[in-house]
Amino acid sequence: MFENNDTFVEDAVKVVETPAVKAKKRGLLAATILFLLAGMSFVGPVKPVLCVLSVIFGIITIIEMTNRNIEYEYDYTNGSLEIAKIIDNSKRKSIVTIEPAQIKLVAAVGTNESLRFDHVKLKILDCSAHSDEHKDYILVAHSEVKGNDFKVIFSPSDKLLEAMAKYNKNEVYR
Repeated sequence: MFENNDTFVEDAVKVVETPAVKAKKRGLLAATILFLLAGMSFVGPVKPVLCVLSVIFGIITIIEMTNRNIEYEYDYTNGSLEIAKIIDNSKRKSIVTIEPAQIKLVAAVGTNESLRFDHVKLKILDCSAHSDEHKDYILVAHSEVKGNDFKVIFSPSDKLLEAMAKYNKNEVYR
């Protein structure tokens, strides 16, 4: 019988809106309404400027309000981790692909292992769920193309962590 030693794990986590994101959306909506009302009530050379600002803020508000449904998909195939952002179940954008040789550390946020990289200035890619039911982990990797290290914050399942430990035993802390 044919034995297949390939490893494939696919995870998806839905992003929960943080209070900061909710406040930003409310602020944009309030600014749009304020500029619209001010543009309708003022007369003179200020009126066109206020109308243009209300249109600009209106467009930004619409964009922010429609990008509500965001998910991150983690595809792990034979040691290679690809993280993609899915917006409104229609747009898929690849965020990062990490090979096993690039991984320096995978550890839960707040553990002793992850604290080593708290005060190091690294580019941060936040691909986590921002949810209490998912535990956040950091992944520190080295980019051969850019020649620097970067940090990914993500919310993997236990199955994904087991698969990652298979290829990077000394770098994965659970």
